[in-house]
Amino acid sequence: MDIKINQIKNLLIILILFIIIISVGCITDSDIKDDTENKKTIIYGSMDLDSIYPYSIKLNNRYVLLCNIYNGLVEFNEFFQINPSLATNWINLDDYTWRFFLRENVKFHNGQAFNSDDVKYSLNSSFYPTYQSFIKDIKIIDDYTIDIITNEPYPGLLQRLAHTFIVFPSKQPNENIELPIGAGPYKFVEYIENNYTKIELFENYWGEKPKIDVVIFKFIEDQEKRIDELISGKINIADYNIDENIDILINESKINIEKYPPLSNYIIGFDVRENNSYGFPDGNNPTADVRVRRAFYHAIDIEPLINGPFRGYAKPASQLLTQYIFGYNPEIKRLPYNQTLAKELLNESGYINGFEIEMDCITLGYEYNKINCEQIKEQLSKVGIEIKINYLSAEEFNKKVIYEKNTSLWLVGWSPASFDGGFIYDLFIRTIGENIIGYYNSGHYSNSKVDELGIQASTEMNPTFRSKVLQEGFKIALEEDVFSIPLFSQELLILTTNDIILSLRADSRFLASGIEIL
Repeated sequence: MDIKINQIKNLLIILILFIIIISVGCITDSDIKDDTENKKTIIYGSMDLDSIYPYSIKLNNRYVLLCNIYNGLVEFNEFFQINPSLATNWINLDDYTWRFFLRENVKFHNGQAFNSDDVKYSLNSSFYPTYQSFIKDIKIIDDYTIDIITNEPYPGLLQRLAHTFIVFPSKQPNENIELPIGAGPYKFVEYIENNYTKIELFENYWGEKPKIDVVIFKFIEDQEKRIDELISGKINIADYNIDENIDILINESKINIEKYPPLSNYIIGFDVRENNSYGFPDGNNPTADVRVRRAFYHAIDIEPLINGPFRGYAKPASQLLTQYIFGYNPEIKRLPYNQTLAKELLNESGYINGFEIEMDCITLGYEYNKINCEQIKEQLSKVGIEIKINYLSAEEFNKKVIYEKNTSLWLVGWSPASFDGGFIYDLFIRTIGENIIGYYNSGHYSNSKVDELGIQASTEMNPTFRSKVLQEGFKIALEEDVFSIPLFSQELLILTTNDIILSLRADSRFLASGIEIL
């Protein structure tokens, strides 16, 4: 009996220890809030794991997490104007040399004082390899003055810096950030893998103090769960991809639907090669004819697309840029929806009986893309164009359309990689070349006049004249050549509890310093 009792006791001890281990390994909502009850805390429900991962400089976490921890030399305001940040002022000594005057009395979160060494170190780090393609030299003048010298005149430097560049202390390891340390309004506190990242107010921040003390970025992949936790008050803010729930959410009294200014454009692209095209290697590629491309444009009615899967949260687009981006041309207008004219253009170009063509669409995980592609297929069938849809994941689409450029027709939604139209011009409408030139030119579009204007804009330092050059090039590509069909600009949404005041920015950055709790 004693032996059995001892065995039972041992089993109970093991069971208790097992329960303790399991409990320690699970992070619950109460654990998150334990040490923040007396502070102004918000919890952001993110659908993207990358956006809460603090140990890298990726695009997603730069928009959501790192913009709260780090500063750059300059930054965008909510209307894409350049504002000072760690640089208080700057001048051009000549067309190649930018002199930046740095802010004094700034501390990093580790207590290190900020100076020119940190800027040079950050620019030379492994996180900005593309910067080496346009920066010739970096010269420290004194502790708070630094020159950036470019290989050629580089008019978009401030926009490039505002969009991607952040400064970290020069004592940080170059190849791997072991601890995210910046000079921003919030400092890193904790990261629990695949769960959450916590940041809190940096008391020695050089700028205006935020009204929120603690921010927790919590990974909740499932959209239904994010919405449930928001309505129940477990989180304050939630990422949201528009879906069929929008009609219910509009009438939900406990939450607000907030809209970012529209930046995300949807376009249809064409393979414009007459010979050796992807789908028509025999030289009979119908979309090589501008009349056929115009027929596509006239045959597509965007109103059902905007009011269908996007429930009206989109605006018609006439070009690659929205009005917020430098180089936008207000003179470019959409071609009207006119199926009769579309049929006339097809007949004129020799396609009296129409033709068949493939269209690549990202549909895996993007139901609204699937619906839009199928609606476009139905619309085009009415003028004799028969579409075969390739239903692809994002990875499959990128490989086929962007990297290999093996496509006849494709629909894609994208947000600008830069808020300078010159960068978008280089990516989309210049002839494929070295570095990033023509990187997204999957249809092999090429126009010598467009290229000439692009080269001119890339080194023109007068912003007024440069804007006119970009506008002229975009007008040729979109109106004369119809190299692609702009569809609409999606209004990105985010959900909040109704006690949150949230100031959303056109650059889509989530800045906790712009949040208040009623």
